[in-house]
Amino acid sequence: MIQTKPPKLKVCKVCECNFLAPPGLLRAKVCGPVCAGKIGRAQRIKAEKARLVREKRETREKLSILKPRGYWLARAKKAIQQFRRLEELAKGRGCMSCGRSQEEVTGTDSWKPGGLWDGGHFLSKGARPELALEPLNIWLQCKSCNGGSGKYARKGYTVNQSFEANLIAQEGAELVEWLKGPHEAKHYETDEIKSIEATYTAKTKELKARQAHA
Repeated sequence: MIQTKPPKLKVCKVCECNFLAPPGLLRAKVCGPVCAGKIGRAQRIKAEKARLVREKRETREKLSILKPRGYWLARAKKAIQQFRRLEELAKGRGCMSCGRSQEEVTGTDSWKPGGLWDGGHFLSKGARPELALEPLNIWLQCKSCNGGSGKYARKGYTVNQSFEANLIAQEGAELVEWLKGPHEAKHYETDEIKSIEATYTAKTKELKARQAHA
């Protein structure tokens, strides 16, 4: 004589009511057709959202291939500047040109778009393109100095001269001499530039995360 399994009491995944699952439907998750329809609609919505996300990702990937090298170079420069600015601020450094501390700048300078601080280049990107992606060429500058104002520069010094004098005092003459070069021209491939951007974007996120948990 074949023994059949008794109905099993289960909880519906949709309405959470108790129901008896017949022997042939012991794996049933819902109490009936109404709740089954609701699950089906939810699954279709989920699948549609996944499809849209996938299509957006594929579209971004296709468009990124069409972006010129200069686009990625600009993004990499920005990523490095952002990291160096935040890194120097985290170290408590002041402006490399005028020498003012973070407290002094905060207390005297008026609000400026993008904040009071920049990642300033010791040697300009235009004059020394081979150093455009060199992090040691980027130091903390207040907006006034990076904008070319000599308002806070030491007497008899230009902003650039003050930058060099302070960089030598804080980091040593060897670094300054190395930055002045000469240097070979850099010929980064697009994939290399993307990798540099990704590296410094990750460094910035890591630094912000450390600060948030400090």
